[in-house]
Amino acid sequence: MSDNPIAVTHLQNRDRPSFWTEHLLLSGLPLLLALGFGLLLAVLIVKEAWLFAVPVVFLVPMAVLIARYPFATIAIWMIVMPWFPFAGIYKYVHFTFHWLLIPLGLGIILLSRMLRLKKHNPAQPGPAELAMVAFAVVGVTSIFVTGNNWKWILTFGQRFLVPFMAYWLIQLANSRGRDLKRLVPIMLLLTLAECVIGLVSWFAPHALPSIWHTAVVGYRVVGTFGQPVAYACVLLLFMVFFYHDGMSRGKGSASYLQILTCGLAMVCIFFTFTRGVWLVGAIVLLALVYLYPKRTVLLILAVVLTMALLLSGVLAREFTYAADRLERSEEDTKARAVLANAGLHMFYAKPVFGWGFGNYDRYDWKFLERVGDTDPTEWQIEKGTSHNTFLTVLAEMGAVGFFLLYFPVIWWLGLTIKALPRLPKDGFWSRRLLIAMWVCIGAQLLLWQDIDVRFFSYCLTLFWINLGFIANMVRGCLGPDCTGISLLHSA
Repeated sequence: MSDNPIAVTHLQNRDRPSFWTEHLLLSGLPLLLALGFGLLLAVLIVKEAWLFAVPVVFLVPMAVLIARYPFATIAIWMIVMPWFPFAGIYKYVHFTFHWLLIPLGLGIILLSRMLRLKKHNPAQPGPAELAMVAFAVVGVTSIFVTGNNWKWILTFGQRFLVPFMAYWLIQLANSRGRDLKRLVPIMLLLTLAECVIGLVSWFAPHALPSIWHTAVVGYRVVGTFGQPVAYACVLLLFMVFFYHDGMSRGKGSASYLQILTCGLAMVCIFFTFTRGVWLVGAIVLLALVYLYPKRTVLLILAVVLTMALLLSGVLAREFTYAADRLERSEEDTKARAVLANAGLHMFYAKPVFGWGFGNYDRYDWKFLERVGDTDPTEWQIEKGTSHNTFLTVLAEMGAVGFFLLYFPVIWWLGLTIKALPRLPKDGFWSRRLLIAMWVCIGAQLLLWQDIDVRFFSYCLTLFWINLGFIANMVRGCLGPDCTGISLLHSA
């Protein structure tokens, strides 16, 4: 034992957690949250505000769970968000669960690091993270410089800052295979639910709740998203993840359920009757054939034979509609060309910093002009908007914003090439998973050429969640010296 009492006292104080960190925060904070929600619930019951009282009942255990396991905010957000359109009173659901939930989880992790409640190595942002911060600064600055209302900051936060926070949450929580596997059952159940809702909307649209009714319900399968490309974007991502999990499990009832659900998702993706979706879906299937040849070929054959039988009889009307969609492709392409031409000319007019975030719909009508033998329609002039995410970013944020936004993708793709040989070939957290995650990234980027994803925060946030897991896997292989953030590398 040391003869120096000061040194001994210092070592004891360093190794022994304080009462604040050990008891008050880890146990007391969840208790205080529960008591606070309890008082709120009591007031709501007394006032008979049942519409608000029922959700509070679920908020109490949710608050305790989040305080102890911040990554749960990702799972809760994933479960809640698909069911509510961003319209009317449902905007408050988006504000509560999208604007507050993920930032809350990130805030708890940052607080834990600041107070050293758990063992953490120092976090040092790398080039990818710094590019995201720079994009946020450029975006907020452009809102004020171009004369937009400050309220556009809330929209900017919904479309970009919250997705960035989801990425950062995964980074700082060092979420890896164990956390991702906890999301797989959620992805599976959500896919099953979306497939069922999509098929019901196709065959019996009157059976759907009014909040899921859109102009395309009854003609194309869109689930709860109201848009076929957004619907396919989510299904393709979920499908790849739980299909990989099923392949890594081997044989068993859970594996068979995941494979069958993948086949059902393929059918629903076909019923979106969107040419771009069909093309991207085919590319994803080819990638799955490369990763898991035998089972995937058998699954595709089974789905194709089943669809052929159904389309020749029960689904003959659907086959006719699909053929009609292909025949009308030239007309739709010409209409999109007029809108795309406007977006390109907006970028050419201000190529460096663009017109400012949120200004695309404000100025695009000035650039609508005749393309070939197609004139802009009255609807395009008054209400038309971009159908291409990349053109929107280029027009609003210029080349600088575009580069900063997508630099993290380029950065992690370059490091992935270096990391792939060091990963195990088989298992869940493996080389195949990393390739599968990049297949999802590629599929989303291709689909975004046919949709303006700024209107679909769920798709955009899933993109950054996926990239966050890619970053953690690559960093676990190459180490913090190569990637810029020093974290614990436990599996």
